[in-house]
Amino acid sequence: MSAGPWSECVVVRSGDGSLAFVSTTSEALAMLQEAWPRRKGPAYYAAVGACEEVLSGHLPPYVARIAFLDACREAGIAVAP
Repeated sequence: MSAGPWSECVVVRSGDGSLAFVSTTSEALAMLQEAWPRRKGPAYYAAVGACEEVLSGHLPPYVARIAFLDACREAGIAVAP
Protein backbone atom coordinates (compact mmCIF):
# COMPACT_ATOMS: atom_id res chain seq x y z
CA MET A 1 0.00 0.00 0.00
CA SER A 2 1.37 3.39 -0.97
CA ALA A 3 1.31 6.41 1.35
CA GLY A 4 1.73 8.78 -1.60
CA PRO A 5 -0.21 11.99 -2.29
CA TRP A 6 -3.89 12.14 -1.50
CA SER A 7 -6.38 12.26 -4.36
CA GLU A 8 -7.46 15.74 -3.19
CA CYS A 9 -5.51 18.34 -1.27
CA VAL A 10 -7.01 19.70 1.95
CA VAL A 11 -6.78 23.48 2.28
CA VAL A 12 -6.94 24.69 5.89
CA ARG A 13 -6.98 28.22 7.25
CA SER A 14 -4.91 28.78 10.36
CA GLY A 15 -5.75 31.12 13.20
CA ASP A 16 -3.65 33.91 11.67
CA GLY A 17 -5.55 33.64 8.38
CA SER A 18 -2.82 31.94 6.38
CA LEU A 19 -3.59 28.92 4.23
CA ALA A 20 -1.93 25.54 4.49
CA PHE A 21 -2.14 22.97 1.72
CA VAL A 22 -2.06 19.42 3.07
CA SER A 23 -1.74 16.79 0.37
CA THR A 24 -0.02 13.81 2.01
CA THR A 25 -0.37 11.76 5.15
CA SER A 26 3.09 12.89 6.27
CA GLU A 27 2.06 16.56 5.97
CA ALA A 28 -1.13 15.88 7.89
CA LEU A 29 0.72 14.12 10.70
CA ALA A 30 3.24 16.95 10.91
CA MET A 31 0.44 19.49 11.21
CA LEU A 32 -1.33 17.41 13.83
CA GLN A 33 1.82 17.04 15.91
CA GLU A 34 3.46 20.44 15.43
CA ALA A 35 0.84 23.05 14.58
CA TRP A 36 -2.41 21.97 16.18
CA PRO A 37 -4.54 24.17 18.43
CA ARG A 38 -4.72 23.34 22.11
CA ARG A 39 -8.13 21.69 21.77
CA LYS A 40 -7.48 17.99 21.12
CA GLY A 41 -10.38 15.59 21.23
CA PRO A 42 -11.22 12.09 20.03
CA ALA A 43 -11.06 13.00 16.34
CA TYR A 44 -7.56 14.45 16.81
CA TYR A 45 -6.28 11.24 18.39
CA ALA A 46 -8.05 9.13 15.76
CA ALA A 47 -6.40 11.18 13.01
CA VAL A 48 -2.92 10.77 14.53
CA GLY A 49 -3.51 7.02 14.77
CA ALA A 50 -4.85 6.81 11.22
CA CYS A 51 -1.86 8.72 9.86
CA GLU A 52 0.54 6.44 11.69
CA GLU A 53 -1.26 3.35 10.39
CA VAL A 54 -1.16 4.67 6.81
CA LEU A 55 2.55 5.44 7.07
CA SER A 56 3.11 1.92 8.43
CA GLY A 57 1.35 0.50 5.39
CA HIS A 58 -1.66 -0.87 7.26
CA LEU A 59 -4.33 1.47 5.87
CA PRO A 60 -4.91 3.24 2.54
CA PRO A 61 -4.15 7.00 2.41
CA TYR A 62 -7.79 8.06 2.02
CA VAL A 63 -8.43 6.92 5.61
CA ALA A 64 -5.90 9.45 6.92
CA ARG A 65 -7.44 12.21 4.78
CA ILE A 66 -10.93 11.54 6.14
CA ALA A 67 -9.64 11.37 9.72
CA PHE A 68 -7.67 14.61 9.23
CA LEU A 69 -10.80 16.39 7.96
CA ASP A 70 -12.75 15.15 11.00
CA ALA A 71 -10.01 16.45 13.32
CA CYS A 72 -10.08 19.84 11.59
CA ARG A 73 -13.83 20.11 12.08
CA GLU A 74 -13.54 19.05 15.71
CA ALA A 75 -10.90 21.75 16.36
CA GLY A 76 -12.86 24.44 14.52
CA ILE A 77 -10.22 24.76 11.82
CA ALA A 78 -11.70 26.16 8.60
CA VAL A 79 -11.38 23.81 5.65
CA ALA A 80 -11.85 25.08 2.10
CA PRO A 81 -14.50 23.26 0.11
